[in-house]
Amino acid sequence: LLVTVIKYIPQVRTNYERKSTVGWSIEQIVLDLVGAVFSVAQLVIDSLLQGDWSGVTGNPVKFGLGNVTVVFDVIFVLQRYVFYPGPSVEAGRKAEVGEDGERSRLLGGREDER
Repeated sequence: LLVTVIKYIPQVRTNYERKSTVGWSIEQIVLDLVGAVFSVAQLVIDSLLQGDWSGVTGNPVKFGLGNVTVVFDVIFVLQRYVFYPGPSVEAGRKAEVGEDGERSRLLGGREDER
């Protein structure tokens, strides 16, 4: 559980300091969020069907891990779409295409070598 908390903090901090999420993929976070929601939902549904909450209280690490993941993933989604909704990576890639339809050189070079 501690490792999960520690692994998310640097990205939250980096996004905050840069005030941007450009170059960072949100797709993996959305999948992580869906998995965490399903994990917590499984614990709750199993406990409801059994009429016994020991499924939740008996596995506090799974319950905590799911909730911690949901909290951090919601922070990431908010950073991406609410706090720092700058241009997407795809928009940045489209801007690199020149008038001739060619992308700009990765390492530079002389213009007449094209």
